[in-house]
Amino acid sequence: MSMVNKSRQLNLDELRRLKWLLGGAMALVSLWTVFFLDIEALSLVGVTSAIILAVLIWPELPGKLPALIWKLAVPAIILAAAVDFYVSPDTLPVFIRLAILLVLFRSVSYRRKREDLQLIVLGLFLIVVAGVLTVSLGFAFLLLLFTACALGFLFVINLIDAVETGGARPSEVGTAWTRLSGKAFFARLKSVADWRLLTFAAVLFVTVVAMSGLLFLVIPRFELASGFFLDRYITRKSRTGFTEVVKFGSVSELIKDDSVAMRVDLTDASGLREVPYWRMVALDEYTPEGFRVSAQLKGQLLGAQRVTQTVRGRVTPIKRGTMVGGQWTIYLEPGVSRFLPLPGSFGSLRLREQAQVQSTIAQGREPGRLAWVEGMRMVALRTEAMAMTAFQLDNVEMAGSIPDPNFARLLRGWVHGGEDVRDGRNYDARIMLEGPAGAANEAALKAMVAEITGGAGLSAEEFARRAIAWVQRRHAYALSVQSPAGSGKDDIVRWLESNEPGFCEYFAAGFTVLARAAGHPARVIAGFHGGVLNTFENYYMVKNSHAHAWAEIYDGSTVWLRIDPTPGAGTSGAAATLESLTAQQERDGSWSARFDSLRVLWYRRIVNFDSRVQVQMLDQVKTFTMDSSTAVRARFEEWSKQLKAWRSRPWDMARAGKTAGGGVGAAAVAWLMVRLVRWSWGRWRGWLRPQQFDPVRREAGRQLTRLRVLRKFPEGGRIAGSINAAKIDEGASTLAVVVADLERIRYGRRETWPDARGVFRRAKQVRRSVD
Repeated sequence: MSMVNKSRQLNLDELRRLKWLLGGAMALVSLWTVFFLDIEALSLVGVTSAIILAVLIWPELPGKLPALIWKLAVPAIILAAAVDFYVSPDTLPVFIRLAILLVLFRSVSYRRKREDLQLIVLGLFLIVVAGVLTVSLGFAFLLLLFTACALGFLFVINLIDAVETGGARPSEVGTAWTRLSGKAFFARLKSVADWRLLTFAAVLFVTVVAMSGLLFLVIPRFELASGFFLDRYITRKSRTGFTEVVKFGSVSELIKDDSVAMRVDLTDASGLREVPYWRMVALDEYTPEGFRVSAQLKGQLLGAQRVTQTVRGRVTPIKRGTMVGGQWTIYLEPGVSRFLPLPGSFGSLRLREQAQVQSTIAQGREPGRLAWVEGMRMVALRTEAMAMTAFQLDNVEMAGSIPDPNFARLLRGWVHGGEDVRDGRNYDARIMLEGPAGAANEAALKAMVAEITGGAGLSAEEFARRAIAWVQRRHAYALSVQSPAGSGKDDIVRWLESNEPGFCEYFAAGFTVLARAAGHPARVIAGFHGGVLNTFENYYMVKNSHAHAWAEIYDGSTVWLRIDPTPGAGTSGAAATLESLTAQQERDGSWSARFDSLRVLWYRRIVNFDSRVQVQMLDQVKTFTMDSSTAVRARFEEWSKQLKAWRSRPWDMARAGKTAGGGVGAAAVAWLMVRLVRWSWGRWRGWLRPQQFDPVRREAGRQLTRLRVLRKFPEGGRIAGSINAAKIDEGASTLAVVVADLERIRYGRRETWPDARGVFRRAKQVRRSVD
């Protein structure tokens, strides 16, 4: 038996090869977590991963390199890190790139136990950094994979340490394990694998993960990211066009990007009758290249920043029937913008619990800041978030207008207290009237306005209606736009004069400069329009391809009106019917939507899980438990009453027959269940231990038992030696032969077996003759 066990064990070289594979796999998993960080190291990760994969497939490659290269590798890495630190404006990306190079060096070089532990520490550094700066579901999967690889890696290291004697140096150990054939090694690994042990280890790992999840639900919440300052060492760079500057063509570039920008949960979507406009940034200042946020508006945003996680939106109350969506939870992906998307006016906006903010302040750390400019309806983070940003909106009204009664006074040059806007401390509303400068531009715009209005003074709404019709008659919609050639005039003026097609920002900018030329304050708005409805989890999935630009015009007294001059987009925020909304709303039931719904579940239950949600969930569990126990007790009481009533009724033949039939049926069902359980248990044990629970041997044992019962042989004795010659007939010799064959099948080696089916058939014939 000991020789058999030894043959089923890996030798020392095979253990070293297994350690090499597990170490490389662990290094790859730790490197791939960098893909979830917005740093300039993705190409380095790709090259490093390719090298590690190559040495995993051909472990003899590192031994073919000259020794001088290994001696110069560490100084070269230090020099590269020093140069990177000198030229890079950010600190954390430098350390990440350094860790990537060190992981590469450690994973492709032949390692002793100390170097193996260093590889684990380097991988943990990348895991911790990515864990602080990302909330991706993919990272969670890689974290579990890294944990499994690291546990297996440590287990193999301990096995090798137990087998090795004398603490041999790497040069003494040799590299014979690198010359093992990969195909032969995996075949050997498969042959010695104890699948029961592996299954037990997998179940144990899943149990630990489940227990960790349970502890996550029970232990008090704390903000891990606030305990680290890693996110301050990376410069935020928006990957979209939703910054302070939107140049002509920048929004059209987003249309080609089909990645997800945000996901939106609504607690009640029944009252939604309009395809949402997700308003993000108001662009008030015109430049020849496009519109941008003016310096004065930036000053207002900076001055409005305050340490808070909650913003109070609408001041004036509205009718409750106009509120839609219930509570909106918006999950904004990193890299979209520091401006938060708003579907309309709102009562309150909340990022995190206020208690967490106060705790952060008490610990001397600076929490996130929010800036809220009500007249512009813009909410901005202090800096662009490196991870997903989740916030909630309450009491949302999707109106196509923004109340701003103060703007008329600003436009006349006065604010509260009678201060002139030119003192530099207040917003200069005249920016909303400035368009392309220069005599040629002004003359061209004046002629266009005269053609639109016919020389009459029009209200803002009437001018918008006529201007949109005029623009759409001259210009079609297209994704690819080229500005008309020419000089002396701005691009947008030349485009208005031409018949060239345009994209949404051309229509929005063209309408805005026409409105300003006619004396109506106007501005360009950038954000998203619409979204895809995920049919598995029923949430909006807004992609970057839904990027859009439209305009807002001031009505001259109190409100800004939303105007969308792009063909086919609609001109205002007027409510549509439910049928039209259903027709416009995209629905996604593909496999990609199914996988994306897992990300939303991750956001809901894990990422956005705070102490408030924790208390609600525990209350729900408590309520459910109490309600369930009450329901069970009530059910038992009801059954008890029914049983007493059944017993008190008089008995007759019909009732007795029904009762007997029910008892027989219940007994038959119980017998079938017992048989099914025994059969399933036997199959399971036979699959686990085929040598001990061979079905053929078990059938031979059952046949022998039946023959003992029929012939009343002594229990435990050999049948052949227990036959009473006085009680058997002339078929005794046949019975003895059958019993001997059955014993050979039950107890003998497989190669000595006769035909099992024939023996079982003869045993049945003998039992019939004996009976």
